[in-house]
Amino acid sequence: MFQKILVAYDGSPSSEAALSQGAELARLGGSELYLFGVIVSTGGMAIGQAAGAEDVLGREGNAIRSSLDAVAGKLHAEGLRVVTQTAEGNPAEEIARYAVQTGADLLIIGHIPHFSLGHWLQGSVAKALLRELPCSILVAKEH
Repeated sequence: MFQKILVAYDGSPSSEAALSQGAELARLGGSELYLFGVIVSTGGMAIGQAAGAEDVLGREGNAIRSSLDAVAGKLHAEGLRVVTQTAEGNPAEEIARYAVQTGADLLIIGHIPHFSLGHWLQGSVAKALLRELPCSILVAKEH
């Protein structure tokens, strides 16, 4: 089945759903699980960083890394093979780059159940990934 499963993870409820499904698939298939967090440095985050003295990206990066480490520790204790990584940039571009780099067979992302004008104008991360990825995508929904 899938040998390398990549989960886009940011600690949000939708990424928790992706993680849960990714971990279950990894258990069933004996797969490696790659947890990947993106520190968003585009759009509003870039404006916020430029406008203030506060290190917004640094704080965001620390939060994502801490969350990834905690989740990876729990999954390691359950016997799963887990690798964590973070990158800074555009989520779709960074996720696609890391999927290629790792040779992922499957990417799992969380579904965000809302619609906005900005979302429509810029396109979703999932749509951008469909154009870029060499592997299958599973969009996990919260239950």
